Amino acid sequence: MPPSVIYNMKKSRSIFGDKQGGPEIWNSIKFAKRKLPEELIASQKNRLMEGILDDKKSTPIIPIQPRKTIWIWYAAASIVLLMTVGSFLLLKENNFETSYGQIATVHLPDGTSVTLNGNSSISYSPISWRFFNNRNVSLTGEAFFDVAKKEVDGKRIKFQVLTRNLQVEVLGTRFNVIDREGNESVVLEEGKVQLMIPDVQIPLQMVPGDYVGYDASKKRMLQMVVLTEEYTSWKDKYILLDNKTLGELAQIITTVYGKKVVFQNDEDKKIPLEGKVPSDEIRILIAALRLATKLEISLENDVVTVSNSSKTITI
Repeated sequence: MPPSVIYNMKKSRSIFGDKQGGPEIWNSIKFAKRKLPEELIASQKNRLMEGILDDKKSTPIIPIQPRKTIWIWYAAASIVLLMTVGSFLLLKENNFETSYGQIATVHLPDGTSVTLNGNSSISYSPISWRFFNNRNVSLTGEAFFDVAKKEVDGKRIKFQVLTRNLQVEVLGTRFNVIDREGNESVVLEEGKVQLMIPDVQIPLQMVPGDYVGYDASKKRMLQMVVLTEEYTSWKDKYILLDNKTLGELAQIITTVYGKKVVFQNDEDKKIPLEGKVPSDEIRILIAALRLATKLEISLENDVVTVSNSSKTITI
């Protein structure tokens, strides 16, 4: 402490005067009991109660709301779950596919039958078909469609086949569709078909016997009248060779049966073919070609070799 404070403390006088002594001094101090007046106690109590009441009046009372947050969270979670499940069901598709050299027939929910050539597949959404009457089928490869007619409330429901670039729309008909490596085509056997083609504003109306091909790389369309059996005989397990060359048949052997074809003479690709050959078994097909062309045609290790000269061409 500062010196002045210490000095003052030394000069201060005891409240007991100059008396000296021990504990007897403290024992000599007497404390008198005093009782507060009743009026004073009552008035202080009233003031305290008035203060409490004033605080209650000035403080707004906010009612406690029931805790609905957890129920809102559960409701939101349930909605999200339902939407997720619904989206999954809508996006879930039924898929059917064939392996190389296999031919299979699929019956769709509306009674339509689809015959798949080898190395082909179709897919559709069962939910869209059942609840929205949306008869859409996506195709890769080659398939023949025998479409059943369907009506709802007196209105015919259209059937659509979708390839990479084409959209085939029908009501009830029989037709063949190909979508292989940039080669897309439709051949109509029976009924009517409306065909949507890229960069063509007006849909193309097809009649029986029509062939329409589309080359995506060149954006070019070809339309002509054909013998439909040439394009649909495969579903009956034979190939009609009329108007085909050996080179064109080699492409079929590659895409449908998955076999590589090697020509030892480029000119052999141009050999015209005619007649019918079985298509349900590749070795029977090759044996028939050997008899029809008089060429040496062999199959070994998934490679078909056409022998006639020393020059080798692979397709």
